[in-house]
Amino acid sequence: MNISSKKMIAAAAGVLMSVSFAAGVYADDWIQKVTAYVRSDFKVVVNGTPANLSSPVLIYDNNSYLPLKEIASRLNANVNWQDSNQTIYVNTRLYPQQPETGDVVYDEIILENPTAYIMKYLGGDYPVLVTLSKGMYYRQSDVQKMGMDTKGLRKAKEKYTEEIYINETELRKVWKENPILTYGEEMPPIIAGEKDDFKIRAIRGYVKDMSNYKIGDTYFFHNPIFIEKLEEANTYRYLLTENGQYYQVILKLTEMQKDLYIVGSSSKQLLGKTAVDPY
Repeated sequence: MNISSKKMIAAAAGVLMSVSFAAGVYADDWIQKVTAYVRSDFKVVVNGTPANLSSPVLIYDNNSYLPLKEIASRLNANVNWQDSNQTIYVNTRLYPQQPETGDVVYDEIILENPTAYIMKYLGGDYPVLVTLSKGMYYRQSDVQKMGMDTKGLRKAKEKYTEEIYINETELRKVWKENPILTYGEEMPPIIAGEKDDFKIRAIRGYVKDMSNYKIGDTYFFHNPIFIEKLEEANTYRYLLTENGQYYQVILKLTEMQKDLYIVGSSSKQLLGKTAVDPY
């Protein structure tokens, strides 16, 4: 190996994997300086597709080191750092495709006190919709995003939304650790899938403004449950109760000027189940 043709760098061994952690996460006693070589001439191909990585390949002790988060994302996996136990979690099957085989028979459930939580699982925080119908049921699309393999588990279909849910007893068969449910750090509702602070602010403003209003002699009271981003740009599904009835509403954001959005609603669907007495 022609050392003179390579750039030499001194790097902390943990940094070679290029996982983004908060400053000060390492204790000085555990940092070890090593000599590694930058190989900007090395190419990386993932599943047949060239990967233009933000950092070049590093060579240390005849091993290649790649940016872990970038490689993981190209393999439909995610990387989480948990400061409390100084652990890096690499979780495969972030968005797994799990087609059912054969004839699937679903139990039937209806929405009962649906609640949005943040589930702490394998170092990550994931929004999840839970309903208490004959037990605690988790929406399948949410738990699959955590990497849980739901094939072979008994499932239930919600009567009005036709979404698939799985009872907690079944999920325990595939959990790799016991998750922790929290309500999250933000005020409700949880807005899943949206990272833009300006869009989140606009949606929360809409929810607050529409919490109660009057049309003619009729008062309307809204209780937000869950909002999730859809594939269509600036489009969201909003689950709420209105005067004690469950509704599903489609929200649309329109950008009036840079980072300034207004929110409109459409496709209001009554889910056919009385929730609670709002008065």
